[in-house]
Amino acid sequence: MTSSRQGIYERFIRPYFFNMDPEDAHLLAHKLAPALSIARAQTEIWYSQLSPRLAVELAGAKLSNPLGLAAGFDKNGDLVEYLRLMGFGFAEIGSVTARPSPGNPRPRIFRLLEDEAVINYMGLNGQGAIKVAGKLAVAHPSVPLSINIAKTNDPSIVGDRAVEDFVNSFKAVKDLSVIYVAINVSCPNTHETKLAEVATIDAVLAEVVKLNSRKLPLFLKLSPDSDTEMLQNVAQVAAKHELAGFICGNTSVDRSAVKTAEETLRTIGPGGLSGPPIREKALAVCRQMWELKQDGQQIIACGGIGSGADAFRFIQAGATAVQLYTALVYGGPFLPFTILKELGAILDDRKLTVAEAVGSGNRKQLPARI
Repeated sequence: MTSSRQGIYERFIRPYFFNMDPEDAHLLAHKLAPALSIARAQTEIWYSQLSPRLAVELAGAKLSNPLGLAAGFDKNGDLVEYLRLMGFGFAEIGSVTARPSPGNPRPRIFRLLEDEAVINYMGLNGQGAIKVAGKLAVAHPSVPLSINIAKTNDPSIVGDRAVEDFVNSFKAVKDLSVIYVAINVSCPNTHETKLAEVATIDAVLAEVVKLNSRKLPLFLKLSPDSDTEMLQNVAQVAAKHELAGFICGNTSVDRSAVKTAEETLRTIGPGGLSGPPIREKALAVCRQMWELKQDGQQIIACGGIGSGADAFRFIQAGATAVQLYTALVYGGPFLPFTILKELGAILDDRKLTVAEAVGSGNRKQLPARI
């Protein structure tokens, strides 16, 4: 379906991008996104060839497939018209913060070629929730959208001010036509760490729920570095506030699984790791949250997903939908179609829909086939 286009990307386009600073390459990719329109007819053919078993319902929205663009790729909502051309079933915009922020100093994105991974120290840069919400309000998205809100990267914003900062972000986005709002309490690249404490999460959710008159589904984004006690506490808070579910996965500060030389990692310095080295950690969190969540709550998974087999493992672990970002850097803009073709073949072979496969790896036996 897309092997020839992927081959062209890997042989000719990727080397050009990889000779550039990673952030400059990312910005150039944004500028080139409209060029995807030349493949519009071909992508519609690819869509028509996908398995109907990929269709799924997430947060009450019917999606053509369970593959989403993870937060971080389109922080400011600039690419929403083109995401269907890449194969995505939905996209998560952001993270957005109450105040605009330049983020951390450059360089702040680093490729780990041996691991097909990335370390980023972006620091939640962005145009701010109000501006992004204004753009999305008049946009014509090609896929269903969600939006991710986080605390402004400012070490002076703590305690009640941190809660207020989150509330201001939610006020800016609460009237948008989105399928869910993700509340990101797990960014490793900001100065403030107290926001990851359960009491603060509880306070943030209490205020957000008060303002959520439209009953937008709320998802809590969790770190792959979360321990069991943290996940148990978060699950209780999420049940208390009747959250729709969890996004299991973000970047990780744990570099124990990387192949890249230790000297290189020391030179890079701090930042969040994404890609294949964090896959098993993210998968473990997904499995744990499947056991801890309430009936009706859903899981969206991200972290090292780059193939249909990866996606299926996360679905079996409990995810209704999966997201990718880092894999696009290495696999190119049409990688989602390849993943969907592979995932569809797995589902067809097992005669399962996505919904039937969700959590099946956590049960002793798959549901009986009809």
